[in-house]
Amino acid sequence: MATMLDVSRRAGVSKSTVSRVLNGTAKISEATREAVFKAIEELNYRPNVLAQSLSKQETNTIGLVIPRGSNTSQYLGLLIEICQELADKAGKFLMITQVNDQPDGGIRAIRSLVDRRCDAVLYYNNSFFDRYNIQGDELSDLIDELPVPLVVMNCFLPRHPDHCVWFDHAYGARLPVDYLISQGHTRIAYIAGPLNQRTAQLRLQGYENALRGAGITIDPLLIVEGDRFYSGGYSACNQLIQQQSEFTAICCFNDLTAIGALRALQENHISVPDQVSLFGFDNESILDYLTPTVSSVQLSAHAFVTHAMNLLLAKLNAEDISIPEASSFTGDLVLRQSVRAL
Repeated sequence: MATMLDVSRRAGVSKSTVSRVLNGTAKISEATREAVFKAIEELNYRPNVLAQSLSKQETNTIGLVIPRGSNTSQYLGLLIEICQELADKAGKFLMITQVNDQPDGGIRAIRSLVDRRCDAVLYYNNSFFDRYNIQGDELSDLIDELPVPLVVMNCFLPRHPDHCVWFDHAYGARLPVDYLISQGHTRIAYIAGPLNQRTAQLRLQGYENALRGAGITIDPLLIVEGDRFYSGGYSACNQLIQQQSEFTAICCFNDLTAIGALRALQENHISVPDQVSLFGFDNESILDYLTPTVSSVQLSAHAFVTHAMNLLLAKLNAEDISIPEASSFTGDLVLRQSVRAL
């Protein structure tokens, strides 16, 4: 394997000159630069990245912390893909770590990536616990403390609004309810996610805000807590059916919940959408392959993640940043066969 000394001898320059060419730390004549790079190519020399990073106090590495389950989540898979693409474009190596749904798991993962000399860290806050607000404070403290930039996704940090990018879940969850009301529905049931999860709380809030805005009384019997999976939607929908509460539509916490609800409705011989309209949330691609196809709310993952990564890179490069108006993202309705007007 060729060494830097071999390159210097082939190029006819000193070893320190080769180092300055590679690091770009001094003015070098174009002829010398060309001679060094020609020697590197001829010898197939590969610089010691670790040694360079130690001398420059940077590693060109960005850390990404995401919740476990990325191998089964279309959304998290897309998030990783976009981050990888943007990191490659910026000439950065992406180091990914996954954490469990634990209040302090994200904090530990962030610190671990910084200890491994990541130049900056992007953290996706899963918010799947009731200590969400406390962790928000902890994240703000961490931003003040860390020697590298930290940008948080899916969480608003009042103390550091220029370090976070978030979805307005309440607004997104209101969209399908407003639409159903405009189509004549007034008895709209809601299958919530686990209500110890901040995202689930916000989406339930959006449902309730839509009803209040239309002057419709909220019926507690039409709100059932499920989980984030098919089984939760299935069980919650069966509960709605068994308690014989009148409803003409169901909005769900996410698409998996909606798929479970669809199965429960079909097993009980309740036609979708002839008898009950159905909305999911997240717009997973599988919705196009169901019978009927299921309407949903699409969150712009590409714009969201791109904005977060660009914000992180700008901070890493010490660019002047004003608080961007687009840090908060909303959703869009995707209408399919599962919804009809009354």
